Amino acid sequence: MRIPDHILDQIRRDTDIVEVISDFVALNKRGRNFIGLCPFHNEKTPSFNVLPDKGIFKCFGCGKGGDAITFIREHQKMSYPEAIGVLAQRLGIVLAENDTDTSSGEHNRYENAYNALRLAANYFYKNLYLDIGEEALEYVRLRGFSEETVKKFGLGFSPNSFSATMNELHVLGMSDEALLDAGLVGKKEETGRIYDRFRGRLMFPIQNPMGRVIGFGGRRMNDEDKNAAKYLNSPQSLVYNKSEVLYGIFQAKDALRRLGYALLVEGYADLLSVSQAGFQNVVASSGTALTKEQLRLISRFCKKVKIVYDSDKAGINAALRGLDLAVEEDFDVEIVRLPDGDDPDSIIQRDGADAFQFRIDNALSLVDFKGEIFREQGLLNTPEGSTEAVRSIMETIAKVPTQIKRDFMIRSVAHRFSLREADLYAELTKILRRNSFGEQRERSRQEHHHTAGKEQSSRPEQPSSPRQQPPFIITEKLPFDASNTQDFLPSPETNHTPDDALLPEEEELLRIALTMDGACVYMTKKANISEDLFVTNAAKSLFSLIREASAKDGKPLDTLLTQSAQGVEIPPIIHGLAMRRETPSERWLEFDATISQDSMRMVVDCTLKLKIHGLEREIDRLQTRHNAAILANNEEEIFPLLLQIQELDKQKRDIHAQLIRY
Repeated sequence: MRIPDHILDQIRRDTDIVEVISDFVALNKRGRNFIGLCPFHNEKTPSFNVLPDKGIFKCFGCGKGGDAITFIREHQKMSYPEAIGVLAQRLGIVLAENDTDTSSGEHNRYENAYNALRLAANYFYKNLYLDIGEEALEYVRLRGFSEETVKKFGLGFSPNSFSATMNELHVLGMSDEALLDAGLVGKKEETGRIYDRFRGRLMFPIQNPMGRVIGFGGRRMNDEDKNAAKYLNSPQSLVYNKSEVLYGIFQAKDALRRLGYALLVEGYADLLSVSQAGFQNVVASSGTALTKEQLRLISRFCKKVKIVYDSDKAGINAALRGLDLAVEEDFDVEIVRLPDGDDPDSIIQRDGADAFQFRIDNALSLVDFKGEIFREQGLLNTPEGSTEAVRSIMETIAKVPTQIKRDFMIRSVAHRFSLREADLYAELTKILRRNSFGEQRERSRQEHHHTAGKEQSSRPEQPSSPRQQPPFIITEKLPFDASNTQDFLPSPETNHTPDDALLPEEEELLRIALTMDGACVYMTKKANISEDLFVTNAAKSLFSLIREASAKDGKPLDTLLTQSAQGVEIPPIIHGLAMRRETPSERWLEFDATISQDSMRMVVDCTLKLKIHGLEREIDRLQTRHNAAILANNEEEIFPLLLQIQELDKQKRDIHAQLIRY
C-alpha cells in the first residue's frame, strides 16, 4: 500500500531537519543556516550545509543533498518507506503496518537485520519477567537497578538454548540470512548449522543515536561456567561496528548537548548505575578500548569528556590511552580518579551520588593526572625518572592540534615540575620533528608498498616537495605567496567592527610578528603578508601598528614598550602578546634563519587558515544572497550565485589541501 500523500506532507512539514541531522552531525549556526562536517565523505573543513527554512541539506564537497527523508535513507542505508517510518515515529505518527511494507520488492538486508534486532530485543525483555528469566531479574534487583532503568535501557534475558531465540524470530518472519546479518546467530563451518549466539545471559541492547538496536552485550548468569566469557558482545555485522559504537549514546545525547561534556565509563553496569544516580550524560565503550571513531561520535554532541575508569592497573592504562586519543581529537579531557579497588558503580552504591559528583567536579587535567600516576610509580624520586615522566607528558601535549592549548599545558608542566618553558618548547620541537619524520617514513613505506610489483612507466623526475627539505631551515620564502589575497578576501559588503575579537590564527601571527626580532620585516618583505590577509579590523590595525614599529630596527616590541613608557597609549593586547615572547633570533634579519619547526609551522598554518576564514565569510555572504534569491524566485541570480559559491568552495578545498601537505 502506498503511503498517503497527506501523511507524507505532514511528515515533511513537521520534521525539524536540523534536529534530525544533529543526531549524526555536529552543526554550527551560520546566519540562518547550519554547517558541519559532511557524514558522507571525509573532510576537515566543513562544507555540509543545512537550510532549515527550506528543509534541505547540501554538501558542496561531495554533492549530496536532499530533505530529511533523503538524509535518513542515505545515512542509515534504509529504503524509502523505512525512512518515512523512522521520521513518522519521531513525530508520533502511527502508520499502518502495510504502509511501509517492502515485501513486494527485493528484501533490504539492512532493514531486515534491524528488524531482527528489534524483535530480539523485545523477546529478551519479555523473557526477563517470565520464569526462565527469574535468576537474571534477581541479579538485576540485587545490583540495585530499578524497574525504570530496566525499561529505559531495555534489559532482557536470552534463554539457555541453542535455538530458542532463532525459533522465536523464525515464527515472526525473520530469515536465517537476516539473523546472520544481525549477528544474533553463529554458523558452524563444518556443518553449516546455525545456533543462538547468546545463551543464558542478561542482555544489554546497544542502540545507535536514533535509538535503533544494532547489537547486544550479554553477561553470563552461570558464574560457575569458567569456560564461557563473562561478557559477550555482538560480532561485527552488517549494522554493528564495535569501534564506532558507544553504549548509552541514544539515552545520553540530549544531556551531552545540554551539559557540554560526556562522562565516559567502561562497562554496562557502571553506566546503568551512574545514569540511575542522575548523571544522564554518561556513555560507555562497552568492552572495547576507546577508539577515535567513538570519540568522533561524542563530538557530534560535545567536545569535552571526563574519563571515569576503574582504579586498577588496567583502568589506569586504559585512561592513559584514552587521554592521548582524546587530546589528538581536540577534546578538552579530564580524568576522574577513584579510590583503589573502586569503580563508578561501587562509589555510587556505597557513597551516593553527591560523592560521585564531588569527584567529577575535582577531575584532574592531563598534566596533573599523569603527574600523580608517575609520582605513585616512584618515577619522580630520581632525575632520570622525572625526565622520563616529563617527556611522557610532552609526548601527549605534542598530540594537541592547537598551539594556544599547547601553550597553556606547557605553562602548567613548567609550574608543576619547576622547569623553564623554553626547555619544554625545545623538547616539544624534538618530538614534533621526530613525529613528522615518522609520518613521512610511513607514507613512503605505504607508497612503496602500493607501487611494488607494478610496472613503472618512464616519466621525468619530479622535484622534491617542501616536506622533504630539512624542516628547521627557512630558505627563501614560505611555501605560498600571502600577497595573493584578492580571490579570498571578504567582500567590502561584509560588516566588521573595530571591536571584532581576534581569531586564534590572527593572534598567533601577531604574537610572532611582535615578539620575534625581525619576524615582521620577514613577513612583509619575503612572505608578502599584509593587513589584507587578516579577517578582523582589530587584527588589521594591530598588524599595521607592529609593522610601523618594525621599520626602525626590526624590533617592534622594544619600540612599542619605549613608546608606552613615554606616555603613548598602546593597545592592551600588545602587553598580553608580549607576555608570550619568543626567544629572539639574530638571523631573522638575514632571511635565512634557523628557527623552531613549531614557529615556522605556526606562520604557515595561521596564514593558510586565515585564507580559509576569509573564504568562509564570503561564502556565508553569498549563501545569504542565494537563499534570498530562492525565496524571491529570482532565477537570474540563483544560478550565478551558486556558481560563485562553488568556485569559492573549490578555492577553500585547494587551500585546505595545501595546509595538509605542509
